[in-house]
Formats: sequence, structure tokens, C-alpha cells
Amino acid sequence: MTNQLARVSPSSLADCAILPKVSYSKRWFFQGANTRLVRKCASEAGKHFSEVTQNDKLLSYMRILITRSPSVPFIVLHRMQRLRDIKLLTVPLTTTMLDQLCEVLSTRLYNLELSRCSYPMRYTIQQAALKIHELDFESIVRSSSRATTEVLAAIIERSLSSIADLSLSSNLSVLAYFGKMPRLTSLKILMGSARNNEELRNFLVGNPQLAKLALDGPCHDLALLPPSALPNLRTIRARADHMQHLVPNRPVVEVEISKTSRLKFLVDGVRVLSHSPTPIVELTLHLFYCHTHMSKVLDAVVETIPHLERMRLFFHAEVRNVLY
Repeated sequence: MTNQLARVSPSSLADCAILPKVSYSKRWFFQGANTRLVRKCASEAGKHFSEVTQNDKLLSYMRILITRSPSVPFIVLHRMQRLRDIKLLTVPLTTTMLDQLCEVLSTRLYNLELSRCSYPMRYTIQQAALKIHELDFESIVRSSSRATTEVLAAIIERSLSSIADLSLSSNLSVLAYFGKMPRLTSLKILMGSARNNEELRNFLVGNPQLAKLALDGPCHDLALLPPSALPNLRTIRARADHMQHLVPNRPVVEVEISKTSRLKFLVDGVRVLSHSPTPIVELTLHLFYCHTHMSKVLDAVVETIPHLERMRLFFHAEVRNVLY
């Protein structure tokens, strides 16, 4: 099978998705869509990953690495010349693994996702700078360990001049260390419980270049956000009651309002959109079938957003994970 893969033309292999299967004979599956191969090449590292690492031609075409394996030899990442996305899922990272990973991240721009991984204590990054364009960091638990926070803070510190897109599931305390991230234009924060987030508010004030903001959860400190903050905000995804603190006097053009079972909150959130100094052209709403007066929401859209060009409606059958 390795020889067959080696004979695939570069133009074809660069547009494929490679996924492992349980059956040995079907371990590699080339996924196609409408007779055209998917425009990425992904390798899910499993028990047969060593066979992939021995094929330099195959490695040179890979664009995305997704792995849950603790035995991935990060040293081979140097041979993946087209690699742009590295996704590590529930990997128990050791000092050696982090050393190899950071060495690679110091060579050229990458998108890095660290999801529910574990980290060694008191880890120190040797490289002066890391080149990370997008960083998606999800912790194992909401109250993250000291080791997790230390590694996250170190990665961000070494990538301040390159990170344009940052996603955090918790660990908001690390934002207190960084008053300014000059290239950051997109920020996504997942907050699981109601609490004061002074660190987040101060971070938003200190980064006026932010153009995209997603807040998945409650953030009471937004009421204290000064009107002069976020002067370049264009895209928002947040709860309906956050709109009154984020939309007015900001050039917002695209909005997504999170799920809520309270129809009045949703209607009020839509009406606030009229306070944007620029026309809202795209709107996404999440509705429940239990809403008995959905026409009130649609009437509010028609009355409030006359320049709307695109609207997406997501209907949810059951009330789950309600944010209010």
C-alpha cells in the first residue's frame, strides 16, 4: 500500500483526505466529493502511523496532522513540507514532545490546536519566538491545572507577534499577562459558568484591532466595557443580552445570536442591532421549536435590519444547554 501511495501524483495527493480504518486492507481511504478530491490531506495518527512516517513523498504532501496518539514522533514534522495545521487531541505531552513541537513551530506559520492535552510541570520553551497563526486551546477541565496554564502562557508569549486567531475554553487568567497582541483580529472565548471576567474586559480594551469576537457563555463584565473599546469590531457571536454592550457605536456587519429558550431576550437582542452605525448584512439566529411566537422574532428582523442580505435560521428540537 505504501508503494501505491508513493506513485500518486502530487496534484492528486495534495487534495485528498487520508484516514485510518480498523481493517488492514481498508486502512487508507481516499475521500472524494463530487468527483473532486477534498482539498486537504489529513493523517490521523494511530497504530499504523509509523508506516506513514517512512514515506517521505507522502509526508511532503500532508497539510493537516490530527492525532490522539502519545507516540507520534514530532521530529518528522520537519519533513511535512506542506503541513499547516497541527491538531493534538487528548495527547499526554512530555517535555521531549513539546521540545520537538516548539522547534517545528519556530520555523514557519502554523495553525495549532491543543485539545484536552496534559502537560509537564515547569516547562520552558527554548525558542525565542514561535510562528503560530491560529491557536485553539481547550483544557481538560474548567479549573485547569497549573501546568496547563503555564504552557498556554508560554506559547502565547512566544507567539505574540504572529497570533491572529485565538480560541480559549477557559484559562482566562492568562489574558492578564498580555495587555496587547498586535496581530490578533479574532478572539473566541468559551465560558461555562456565570462569573466576573475582569481579565477579559481589560484584554478587550487593550486590543482595539479586534474585528471578530465570539463569547460562548455569560460575561457580566461586558456592562463595564467602555464605548471606546473595540472600535474595529465587525463580527459578533454572543448571547442576546450581550448585544446591548457590544453592538452600539461599533461597525458591526455580521451577527450570530446564541441559543436561548426565552423569546423576549431574542427579540430584544435583534432590536439592539439597529444601533450599529453600519448596516447589518448577515444574521444567524438559533430558535427552538418550543417558541410559539417565532413571528415576533422575524418581525423584529424586518423592522430593525432593512439592509440584511443573508439570514441563517437554526431550529433546535429540544431545549438543551440553555444559556439563560
